[in-house]
Amino acid sequence: MTALSFFIACVPPKTTSQQKGVMVIAGKPRFFTKAKVRHAAEDMMTLLMPHVPTRPLEGPIKLCVTLTYPWRSSEKKRNLLKGWMPNDKKPDFDNMSKSICDVMTKLLFWKDDGQVYDGRIIKGWGDNPGIKIEIETEDDAA
Repeated sequence: MTALSFFIACVPPKTTSQQKGVMVIAGKPRFFTKAKVRHAAEDMMTLLMPHVPTRPLEGPIKLCVTLTYPWRSSEKKRNLLKGWMPNDKKPDFDNMSKSICDVMTKLLFWKDDGQVYDGRIIKGWGDNPGIKIEIETEDDAA
């Protein structure tokens, strides 16, 4: 079993790969990646690049990504005292998982994101904003 865990102190992105643009050319729709989406993916690649394993991970992968956003300016003091609180607002869970896995696949953390058999995204607000990533590979998936 291989384990890889790291924390990146940053403000996690809220832009996801689902935010595509569309324009009609000669009566046909053409989809494109908006500039803010492209920049968010580039920023995520830059943040993750120092943590790429020397070889792509093989076999079944268990992935847990925790996104901690800075407290909202309107946050109640009783919530601030908790230190961390779940985020039930945007970005959507499924869109964030797609964005992060796509970037990790491009960086060759693994050969294909289909290897992730157990994936978890946790998002919240807290005192220590950033992205925590925990990866485990297993010889045999349970």
